[in-house]
Amino acid sequence: MQDEAVPAMQSAFEKLRDFFHGCDYARALDAAPRDVLPVYLTAIDHVLGQAGLDEARLDILSDEFLERVAALEQKNLALETLRKLLNDQIRSTERSNLVRSRKFREALEDALLRYTNKAITTAEMIARLIDLARDLREAQQQGDALGLSTEEIAFYDALAENASAREVMQSDALRLMARELIEIVRRMPKLDWTQRESVRATLRRNIRRLLAKYGYPPDLAEGATQLVLRQAELSTEHSVE
Repeated sequence: MQDEAVPAMQSAFEKLRDFFHGCDYARALDAAPRDVLPVYLTAIDHVLGQAGLDEARLDILSDEFLERVAALEQKNLALETLRKLLNDQIRSTERSNLVRSRKFREALEDALLRYTNKAITTAEMIARLIDLARDLREAQQQGDALGLSTEEIAFYDALAENASAREVMQSDALRLMARELIEIVRRMPKLDWTQRESVRATLRRNIRRLLAKYGYPPDLAEGATQLVLRQAELSTEHSVE
């Protein structure tokens, strides 16, 4: 039995060693307790990259993965893993969706503040982060459900940000408006129009006309116009990078 077990263990060790190649995980073996966590977090990033998941955070936010993290005996490690994954996903969203990223950034910061102030326990914080991760996953999947691209759903979110507007407007109308807004922005001059007030004014007028065309509530139109304009600036900024 021992003759069979040793080669099997050696093979498993070599596979694990290859998987962590390039990650100095050995630092955690002799590190002080307060220094172990940063090494673990570095290892998490390394494993995600090796698995090809560093650009696919939605897979990581699956129920199976979240349940495994929550079941970790080292609750501080579970908490920091969730915090880091959420922070990374929100940072990625900040490049494309103004409304969504702001919503989840504020929710994460609020939870962290409550935890820092000892208003909630570690277990409660982990539960909050898991709920936030699930909400984020569902939000990311909303575009597919509505048949909208990542760029289109960003404008949809901007139009639907106001609760009163959502009650008045139909989802189909908001979807059509988001698609038209994309076309309006794409027709903008190929220059840094964010620095040209005349071009910005033209875009602002076009947005207002579109809102009026679809019957967007007049008393909410100005706020929506400004939000859509900021989303257009964000979309243009990262489309030229």
